[in-house]
Amino acid sequence: MRPIPTNHNRGSASILMVFMVAVLLTVGLGFNWLVKEHLKAAESLKNKTEAIVMARSAYDTLIYLLLNGKVMPREVVLSGFDEMTSLRKLSLDNTAVPLDGDVNVRIQDSNGLLSLNTLNAEAMKRLITRLIQMENPAVPVDSVRDWTDQDDLARLNGAEAFFYRKEGRSYVPRNYALQYPEEFGFVRGMSPEGYERIRSSLTLLPTTGFNPNTAPDDVIVSALDIDEEALKRIRAYREEVGAITESALQVLTGRRISRTATAASCTPSLYMDVKVSAGQPKSMYSIYAGLSLRQSNVAPYSVIYWREE
Repeated sequence: MRPIPTNHNRGSASILMVFMVAVLLTVGLGFNWLVKEHLKAAESLKNKTEAIVMARSAYDTLIYLLLNGKVMPREVVLSGFDEMTSLRKLSLDNTAVPLDGDVNVRIQDSNGLLSLNTLNAEAMKRLITRLIQMENPAVPVDSVRDWTDQDDLARLNGAEAFFYRKEGRSYVPRNYALQYPEEFGFVRGMSPEGYERIRSSLTLLPTTGFNPNTAPDDVIVSALDIDEEALKRIRAYREEVGAITESALQVLTGRRISRTATAASCTPSLYMDVKVSAGQPKSMYSIYAGLSLRQSNVAPYSVIYWREE
């Protein structure tokens, strides 16, 4: 005789069936998740590749426009490029400009910032005081000068290798020009956090004077040693009249400004920090480059630094 199924046997079979269904569902969901992740990765790779191609293409276009445009105190004026771009100018004050599709470019004239290598010590002290409220701004300024010179003699407020070893730090001065702006955050008296507060006012590129037409407010105040009222007059003049000349600057500041390498020239240096970003609304790929448009016997321009992210 065949055994009569009991409730216990039927319950075990039901549990086994539920278990198998659960396993199949888990495997199916896992496989579905895996496929989706692969598709997302493939889409991300596709977008990144397209962004790289767009950014590099836009960079080449930008170089052509810069070399053939007319450099003015506030911008590079473009004419005769109707087939390439609808732009009529490229600002030199770090303003984002749409160049091609989902590509934006930013260009900053080095004369509109304070250089860490062509150091204006007094202006740098004023900038540090203004943005970091440091008690003795001479310490990081003298220390960065010791960081870049080739001797082991510390300045009054500076520091050479002995100081960093005594502090137990894992580095000593480079004894050469700064290669990365972040290095300023490691000198005596400065910190990475302090550097972040002033980084937008700094450049590694050389300067040939000071150009208030392309400078942010904090740099204008620090470079010219002026008060907020004079700053307001300079801003209003730029907005209402246009490019500031040396004679206009003397009227706006109320004093004569000597023409020196660290004072005002009101013209671009032809050294430019350039950023090309592809992707909207979030950048997928960026090119950072330091350019010199000063022609030589071997090249129409040169690249001083290059970074991709």
